Amino acid sequence: MSRLVLILRHPQLKDLYQFWLSLCDGSRLPVAADLDPADLRPWIDNLVLLDVSRDGGDFTYAYYGRSFSNAFHADTVGKSIESLPPEQSSILKAEYDRVTKERIPAARVYTADFGGDVQTWERLVLPLFDGKGDVEKLLVCAYRLNGS
Repeated sequence: MSRLVLILRHPQLKDLYQFWLSLCDGSRLPVAADLDPADLRPWIDNLVLLDVSRDGGDFTYAYYGRSFSNAFHADTVGKSIESLPPEQSSILKAEYDRVTKERIPAARVYTADFGGDVQTWERLVLPLFDGKGDVEKLLVCAYRLNGS
């Protein structure tokens, strides 16, 4: 897993990944209940926290960072990703399903048209586990890359 940091471009995402790795203690996985929200302060505006349904089929927003709510003029807390436009929901569901199934972080760079403004972003998806080792939550962080 530690090689993932080598492909991350944004320094804040590199730092968040290193923080997540620090929560791994040997073979122990990062447990959602052990996470202190104050530790996430450096990334809080660019974070999304999703609850993973018990059957792993749905993802519901538990927290939606200020930078996203301001950019998209939306508050998605309590809503499923299924409430998003179908193309966006499909992309996110596939990504979140993969992280949940494989139980390892994922990162990607993407370019999209946001109301006529083409932007390039990098995002990191980190699994958080319950006491039994199942993925309980997903911690997602994204930053716009310079020059886009």
